[in-house]
Amino acid sequence: MPPPIGKHSKSSISIGTRSTDDRLDEISAQVGNLITKPEMDKRMTRFTERLEDKFEKLQNDLKRENRELIEVLEGRIFDLEKDNISLRKTVTELQDRYTELQKSQQWSEEKYNDLEQHGRKNSIRIFGLEDTSEKETVQECKEKVVSLVNSKLKVALRGDEIDITHRLGKFVHGKKRNVIVKFTHRTKKHEILRARKILKGTGISVFEDLTKYNQDRLKEAYHVNCVQNSYSIDGKLFVILKDGRKRRLLYDTPLTEEFLLRDENFTRTRVG
Repeated sequence: MPPPIGKHSKSSISIGTRSTDDRLDEISAQVGNLITKPEMDKRMTRFTERLEDKFEKLQNDLKRENRELIEVLEGRIFDLEKDNISLRKTVTELQDRYTELQKSQQWSEEKYNDLEQHGRKNSIRIFGLEDTSEKETVQECKEKVVSLVNSKLKVALRGDEIDITHRLGKFVHGKKRNVIVKFTHRTKKHEILRARKILKGTGISVFEDLTKYNQDRLKEAYHVNCVQNSYSIDGKLFVILKDGRKRRLLYDTPLTEEFLLRDENFTRTRVG
């Protein structure tokens, strides 16, 4: 008879137990064979070696890339330095050229001013001469000049000793236009300029006919604190300092108190 349900015979359990144990032993043996400590050590060693190889390769790749980048940057820096040197050279050349052009322009302006002033060597300007009519003729103006010079300055002057005389600007009631007088000989101009002190207090004054540049220079020099007086002789400009010293003003003389007071600034020989 078969055994009752829910009950097992000792022989079947034993057989079943033995089979299970054998299977477990077999699996255990297989696992033991697969994962032994020496094998694990070998695998870890190989894994570590592979990691080290990859890390070393990564380091080498990074070093190579860094070297290439450094070489590119160094090449670029070298090119930029060359460009910078070239630019500095160009800037220096341009600055030198600009300085030369400035000197050349100043020389041209100075020579032009000298030529213009030379053309006025026989001329004077009269300020404050009677001016009552817009219709005053050149002849009438000349007669007024001749009368002034003979009667006020006590210098003998004939009408034929005047080359040109004319008023400057438009006629305005109540104002007296300046008069330009050009003589046929410079000696007459000098006589009149030497006698002009007589006119002090009369409202009439006589000066050399200067270029605008020279006029402005004298005005500017007069307002320097150390200057007592400024004047011209034959187109040459001078100042008298408050301590009595005399200075000749050249075209490029700095009009500052510091410069004008230093004697060594006026002992140099001018070249050109």
